[in-house]
Amino acid sequence: GHITEETLMSILRDKASGICVDSAGFRTAGSMVSVLPRDPALPCVHFLTGTPDPSRSVFKPFVFVAGIKAAPQVRSPSFPQDPARQIPRFRSSVDRRHELYRRHQAALELMERDPERGRRLLGALQELERQGLQGMRELL
Repeated sequence: GHITEETLMSILRDKASGICVDSAGFRTAGSMVSVLPRDPALPCVHFLTGTPDPSRSVFKPFVFVAGIKAAPQVRSPSFPQDPARQIPRFRSSVDRRHELYRRHQAALELMERDPERGRRLLGALQELERQGLQGMRELL
């Protein structure tokens, strides 16, 4: 009866249970916690990592409404001469990672290369997550 958004996020970050996977060539694809108000006049708020490994990521709040446009940071790049559309296919490769994913990968590399700076970065990310949760509570 007292499960909060933070409770669900901590479950999705739990490596010991096997829910959060980051090894053996397979990673959690991403995680999501949704807040679905009973009042239909209030918007649903979805917290998504948009990146693998929720234990080293941040849940970002998204509210989907009519006419909304995707943020460019989460849109995969497109290529005029896309190797997937040329015949023969895939003679070359392109980096299809969106900006958020590329930055997440850089953060993971920092966490592994410099654990102290990595802890500070993760702390800053978690503070942003707390601000997102607070903003959601104020919205609802």
